[in-house]
Amino acid sequence: EYSILLFEEGLNSTITVKESPSGARYLAINGKVDASDDQDMSTQVLCGHVGCLLHPGPREVAVIGLATGVTLHSVALHPSVRRIDCMEIVPEMSAAARLFSHVNGDVLDDPRLHLILQDPRNHLALTRKRYDLIISEPSNPWMAGVANLYTRDFLRSCRERLEPNGLMMVFLHL
Repeated sequence: EYSILLFEEGLNSTITVKESPSGARYLAINGKVDASDDQDMSTQVLCGHVGCLLHPGPREVAVIGLATGVTLHSVALHPSVRRIDCMEIVPEMSAAARLFSHVNGDVLDDPRLHLILQDPRNHLALTRKRYDLIISEPSNPWMAGVANLYTRDFLRSCRERLEPNGLMMVFLHL
C-alpha cells in the first residue's frame, strides 16, 4: 500500500507525493504521475545534462517546471552555470521537490537558483533577462493549462530570451 507523503490543493493544481512499499516516490499533478525517483530518473537527469553539454558553457539557464528538482540539480552540476531561473506556476511544488532531496541534491538551497513562481509564458514575455540555455520540461500537453507551453507564441518568446548563441531544449512526450 502506498503512503501519502504530501497532498496539497492549490489554485492551479493538486500535488501529491506518494511512496511505494519499496520506497520509490512518485509526484502526481492532478492525479497523473509526472515524475519519480524511479523510472523517470533518466528523463529528468538527461533534460538537465543534454542542453548543458550541447552549449559550450551556459552561464544563465532557465528551467521551466520544478517537479522533483532533478533536472535543476543536473544543470547545477555544470561548473559554468552561474544562475538558474526556474519558472513554476504551482507554488505547492516546492514542498513536493523537498521530498526528493535524496535525488535532487537539495537544489532548492543552491544560491544560484531563483525560483520564479509565475506562469512561464508571462515571465518570458515580460522579462528582459536573456539566457544561454532554456530547458522546457512541462507536463503532458493534453493536461489542462499545459498546452500553451507548446504554442508558436511561447516558443517565439523563448527564442527572444535567448542569447545570440543560446539553445533551447524542449522535452516532447511520445
